[in-house]
Amino acid sequence: MIAMLLFQLSHWGKMLNFVIIMAILIISLSIMASILYFRRRQNAGIYQIASRAEPSYRKMIDSDFQSISQYLRNKLSPSQDKDKTPWLVKKNAVIATVCNSVTQFNLRQEQTNSWRHFIDKIEVELPSELEPYLQQQNVMEVIETNHLPLIISVNSVSLKDLGDEWSVEKLIDVPPSETAIHERGKSKIQQLRERKETLEEYRMNHSSGWFGTVLVCLSFLLGYFVLIAVPFLQPWGLIGALAIYGVGLLSLVGARIFPKQLQDVHCIFGKPKRWELYGEIEKKQSSSVSINGTDLYYPPHWEPYIQREWDKETNIDFYPSGQVLRYGRFLSLHKEERYYPVKRYKKNILIAVVGLLTLALLFFYRPVSLPLKLGCSWFVNSEKVVVANVHELETRKLKVGDNLVAKGVGMCYRPPKLSESNQAQFVPFDCSGIYWNQMNAVPDLESEIVERSIQLLNEVQRQLHPDNNSVGVNPRLQSDIMKSGMNVIFDFSEIILKTNALCYEKQACPKLKSALINLGNTNDWETLVTKAETGKLKGAHVLLRAGSAEVLEKLVEATTYSFIESEIEKEAVKLNSPPPGGVLFISDENKTLVDFTGNGSFNEMMPVQRWLELKRASNFLVHTPFDIEGIITNLSTDANGTLQITLHRSPSEQVLLLYIVSSCFVLFLVLNVLWNGALVIFRIASNKKRLRNITQYYDKCFEVDNPSDQK
Repeated sequence: MIAMLLFQLSHWGKMLNFVIIMAILIISLSIMASILYFRRRQNAGIYQIASRAEPSYRKMIDSDFQSISQYLRNKLSPSQDKDKTPWLVKKNAVIATVCNSVTQFNLRQEQTNSWRHFIDKIEVELPSELEPYLQQQNVMEVIETNHLPLIISVNSVSLKDLGDEWSVEKLIDVPPSETAIHERGKSKIQQLRERKETLEEYRMNHSSGWFGTVLVCLSFLLGYFVLIAVPFLQPWGLIGALAIYGVGLLSLVGARIFPKQLQDVHCIFGKPKRWELYGEIEKKQSSSVSINGTDLYYPPHWEPYIQREWDKETNIDFYPSGQVLRYGRFLSLHKEERYYPVKRYKKNILIAVVGLLTLALLFFYRPVSLPLKLGCSWFVNSEKVVVANVHELETRKLKVGDNLVAKGVGMCYRPPKLSESNQAQFVPFDCSGIYWNQMNAVPDLESEIVERSIQLLNEVQRQLHPDNNSVGVNPRLQSDIMKSGMNVIFDFSEIILKTNALCYEKQACPKLKSALINLGNTNDWETLVTKAETGKLKGAHVLLRAGSAEVLEKLVEATTYSFIESEIEKEAVKLNSPPPGGVLFISDENKTLVDFTGNGSFNEMMPVQRWLELKRASNFLVHTPFDIEGIITNLSTDANGTLQITLHRSPSEQVLLLYIVSSCFVLFLVLNVLWNGALVIFRIASNKKRLRNITQYYDKCFEVDNPSDQK
């Protein structure tokens, strides 16, 4: 039993050794085959292309495979040579990136393409679309095909980027009798196909997007009307304006991507016929060119290039109207629009003008400075400042947009305004401004001139309109005199003395003094005053007619009122002359900052009443308790060192939201105007350079095609 077990173990050991040896042999052969395969692969095809820099290799992705395969089918299909196999590329092919120059050889004995291209000693296939991008040294991507290595990218320009130029629409089957037309038995015109115009060709002849532009402009105007509308309609109007603006933007974008209808384009191979007109002595291109019975119209800047190919058969793409889109290998409106597009700017001008109009409406018909300040204060880091001491407020660093809360005792004061005669107009009862300082002295509203004026008024009133209980008046005599239509002045000397006390200056009160001189039957005022002072007129009675008494009373009132008004102005100046320094709160809404309501008919009062009202309110006007809160909208310091703080009452959430929307709308309009204005300037400058760039591009293309023409 044991011997049998040992025999089996020895047998399994031999088999295990055999398996190990075979595995080692297979692995070795695989490694050798792989080495040989990779060496052979590196010694063939794209791996043999010389590069002045370290070449790199990558696997081809699906998008590269699709674009390259489509190019090989469309451009390198064996339509001319039936025996030649089609160009193919492997799906897992390797793309090599090399840096080198490309050499061109012109082999005119060959009937096919007369140009052949080489990188060092390796012949490659170079698509004609990539020839204009060749330089002295080129960074190229090359891929292996079943014929020659194919260059698929030159200096960051690849076939994938130029797909619209070599893509071919589905051919239209046309009977042979209609596709070949002989002109006088000399030239053959072949209709290759019909296709739809490309997006670039469409944009060359159509300016789309006007509907979207009009919607954008309407959204600007609607946004303005939303801001001035009633609060109930504002949310809905804002939503409508945003919706219209969004639809306008989508229309602008969609107009470029999805044009309305693409026209048909005829693709013909042949030689156009040039008709010489009578009178054309100079040898130049004729304006009458036709092919297959259709008059052709070329862009003017093509003339010097078309003259090189008049006697050659070539490919021509044109609209049914005869406008040529493509001529030969290089002349193409599609390329012009792709690389040097026409920059249209009329829509940008319209948007910028409407934006400026809306801004003008906002600034002139709806003040936006305050909404801008309050809206910006919401965005920035505004603070809430609470003060109860004027020194704390003077030393505190404030900024526009802060929410200020101040409580203390100040003085109702607004800086005087200048009248048309450049005189200061003081308003002592204007509490839309509060002056705050540590020392607010109460002025003494006492005036000797006002007291004398009031005494004179009272004296004349007492004597011309006496009471029954008046001292020194005989009621019976007074009644008899009144019945006779006369008035009596029973103490004429007292009126003279009070008038002299008020009008002590020689030139003062000339009319009143003249009237009293006539009543006193004297020659001058000094003599009359001397008589009154010496008592010569004591107890003298003066009889006056009713009309004369009324005239005298009005003269006294006019004289005394002028003195009282002058004193009121002087005291108002004192009341409105705060000391230097301190803080002045001003309401930008011109609303009172305290609960004091002054007499609204102050300016309609008689001068005496105005003086008494001023004395009554002076104490409160100078010591006014205030508790104000608002948003700072302006900060300044006047010549007296007074800090002037302009306040706006704290808005509600709805009003603040409206201010924020207004600020955003103004900022949005400014950005639109700047952006479209910059686009207008840029596009005008770009259009001026466009023709020069196109000419340089075509010159380079034809120089590459005909190196012998280069100097």
